[in-house]
Amino acid sequence: MLYDVVVVGSGISGLYAALYARRAGLNVALICKSNPLRTNSAVASGGINAVLKTTRHDSIRDHVADTIKGSDKLARLSAVSAMVTGAEEIIYELQEMGVQFDRDNEGNIAQRPFGGTKAKRTCYIADKTGASITQTLLVQCRREGVSILQNHVMLGIATYKEKFSGITLLRRRDSQVIAFACKSLVLAGGGYAGIYRGHSTNSQESSGDILAIALRAKMRLANMEFVQFHPTTLIGSGTLISEAARGEGAYIVDEREERFTDELQTRDKLSRDIVKHQLEGHRVYLDFRHLGEELIDKKLPSARKHALNGAGIDILTELLPITPSAHYTMGGIWSRNDTSTDIPNLFVCGECAYSGVHGANRLGGNSLLEAAYFGRLAGLEAAKAAKKGEYHPIDYALVDKESRYVESILEGENRFNINTMRRNLGNNLYTNAGVFRTHDSLASALEYVHYLMKMSSGLCCINKERSDNVELLSIIEFRNSLTVAEAMIMSALAREESRGSHYRNDFPQCDDKQYEANTIIRRLAGTFLRITFEGHLSSDWWHRIREFFHAK
Repeated sequence: MLYDVVVVGSGISGLYAALYARRAGLNVALICKSNPLRTNSAVASGGINAVLKTTRHDSIRDHVADTIKGSDKLARLSAVSAMVTGAEEIIYELQEMGVQFDRDNEGNIAQRPFGGTKAKRTCYIADKTGASITQTLLVQCRREGVSILQNHVMLGIATYKEKFSGITLLRRRDSQVIAFACKSLVLAGGGYAGIYRGHSTNSQESSGDILAIALRAKMRLANMEFVQFHPTTLIGSGTLISEAARGEGAYIVDEREERFTDELQTRDKLSRDIVKHQLEGHRVYLDFRHLGEELIDKKLPSARKHALNGAGIDILTELLPITPSAHYTMGGIWSRNDTSTDIPNLFVCGECAYSGVHGANRLGGNSLLEAAYFGRLAGLEAAKAAKKGEYHPIDYALVDKESRYVESILEGENRFNINTMRRNLGNNLYTNAGVFRTHDSLASALEYVHYLMKMSSGLCCINKERSDNVELLSIIEFRNSLTVAEAMIMSALAREESRGSHYRNDFPQCDDKQYEANTIIRRLAGTFLRITFEGHLSSDWWHRIREFFHAK
């Protein structure tokens, strides 16, 4: 198949990228692993940050300052400024497409406070913001002629004579490996918090596939150690109770019904306060009871539904038990401010990208803004590159290699239980590479990941059917998860300090002299990984020189 632009990932960033590439008059394919409404974007509930003309007691300067402060000095100021400045346009564009933001008493778009700031900056649709935006963008993409290909799983990046030429995919309906040639590619396949299976708010399909593929293609990954834990999720299921609950005034209390922390501090600090309180022998709850039924049903209906369905608790009259779970990943595929990467004509956006706006810790409400802003930018840049570019041949030796890989999983003899291994990985990561970390705990986690890597060769399909084989996808995802977990743990071991969401009990202080820089991890020969620390400018310098002489 031939396309001008291929976009992999159907969350808000991927939908926006596909939409804007299509609006440039190009033939665009959007690749979805499953149903677009099952992405993490679709379950993001709290809201999207923006300083609007009608916003009182807030400014773009304040939004930039809050974001930089929350990032613990690792955000890229130029990227943050661009995103924050473009936020108002994004909100009104979404509104024109049909997103029905909640309104205040004066008829303006309503805004609520989120953690890391006292300003009312977060626009919302009750507590289902992500789902509303995702549905609207999906309808818009269909309306404007984007080819949406569901149930296709990306396997690899194809090159010909060191030039980008396309991608290989697994077509789930018949387990065939196919190739799509394209002039430019946008990767928007989400983050990797799902590797914390059993301790994550992410869907089961969130396995870091895109990052594993990028690492195998020798692209740089940045800041993989920074995993954000959402402080308020249901115990046992990881179901997210949105930050909107605390923004609307819900309390965090213990079994004595005493508040012990600031509910609107940044997520990393709040998660640590909760886990520390739990380690001291306390139970932790969200208390909605003082908010009243009218407010809850108007602004927090999903929270009430999740509590009833997931825990059998009516938040109108009962305390809701909660615990932190892995939620969002600040690390990702290294990119420049224009979303370009180490491979020409390949762009990244959304949670799989390191865009430079979150640094060591993300503020609530900034992820949907990042997805929309950089998704739109990636679509524009990919379209521009496609118009200048040309098709290159697909090396079918790569297709054959991927086909043999899939066949080995389908036809081999299974020796282990994939579900047990995924749960064990999640439990181990949560215990040893979770909210609190040490050298010894991280070394233990890495040793266990290497053990699972050896064992994973014995994972094969019990069910040999080729039509929508769930086992096949699970095994591919699990092996990708192990690759990502190794990169994450090695990055965490290298950063011997505490910063943002990365907290080392053995190095509890922030060390700006050595570590006010990005952790960069590359794959060299074979499976060897190399870690360096690089500032924002040093990584980009040679690219700027090449671009200057190319323009000349």
